[in-house]
Amino acid sequence: MTLCNFSDLTRNDGRWLNLWAAFDVTAEYLGTFTLDELRGKAAADGKWISAIQYRRAGQRIDDATLTITLNGLSRGGSPFDFTGFRISPVRNESDDPDCTRIEVCEPGEHRFWLVYGYHAEAQEWWIVHDCEAGEEGEVLARLVDLTGHLVEYRDGGKAYANTRLADLPVILADRIHDEIPRQDQPEARTDDFDNHPLIALRESILDALERRA
Repeated sequence: MTLCNFSDLTRNDGRWLNLWAAFDVTAEYLGTFTLDELRGKAAADGKWISAIQYRRAGQRIDDATLTITLNGLSRGGSPFDFTGFRISPVRNESDDPDCTRIEVCEPGEHRFWLVYGYHAEAQEWWIVHDCEAGEEGEVLARLVDLTGHLVEYRDGGKAYANTRLADLPVILADRIHDEIPRQDQPEARTDDFDNHPLIALRESILDALERRA
């Protein structure tokens, strides 16, 4: 199932809302919905979360694109419960092998990347998805495609808030250049940029954006 965000707007309770057109994987048109209507569908049927490929208006429907189940959502939860999303490198800080205590850490010290959502009612960050290697960008892109929210990057020492997903690779590249030796320094290597711990996240986001170009 694919959602396409058409540029047409509708008036609803004093707000202008985007309309979303839904298609299944055979490209059959299923209808056009407001975000409020999609919230109800997502709460009632998990396929509106797990089986949807998110696409903007005018983009080709690609039924071969990876379908992602957001594994951190609580029962009945949906991406519409959040007002923004964040990605962070995390690791298990527990010394007890039977206990897990996930903490945000520095890139390069992480076990995996975790996507959080800022819950509108609870007013706190909730886990949305713990990412397999390489899917970080696609998860973020689908969440942004659906909700239109900005994203945040946060690790153990730095944060970039209220960022468009398309700008995050540029921000990460600037940081990488700041943290690696200059090319005129004796310790510099030609592969310093490519070996930085943020490079995999940056490339994953770029790949997701390229699929939507």
